[in-house]
Amino acid sequence: MNTQSKYAWLPMSSLTSLLFIAALGLTSQAAWADGAALADKGGCLACHNVDSRKVGPAFKDVSAKYKGQDVQATLIEKIKTGGRGNWGVLPMPPNAGKLSDDEFKEVVQWITSL
Repeated sequence: MNTQSKYAWLPMSSLTSLLFIAALGLTSQAAWADGAALADKGGCLACHNVDSRKVGPAFKDVSAKYKGQDVQATLIEKIKTGGRGNWGVLPMPPNAGKLSDDEFKEVVQWITSL
């Protein structure tokens, strides 16, 4: 009987790294699903799609516009208070009270990760 692991050739640090990377992938998928679910809960998906413009801009377009910028607080405030002029003439209504502050933060993290 062969008692040696089929991964014995792989140094423990490499195996640990692989497991860590796999866990990150699962975590990011879960975070992506949570962000999408919260966007749905907050009513965002009534006007926005992930990949294409609906009434408002696609979330991927929002992410691209702000890529590399620290805009989390700004976007949370825009979502809560609404506004107009950033993406055309149609206004975005205020959304304060639809989600908690932590939920708004998670939605913005999800959008900017796309």
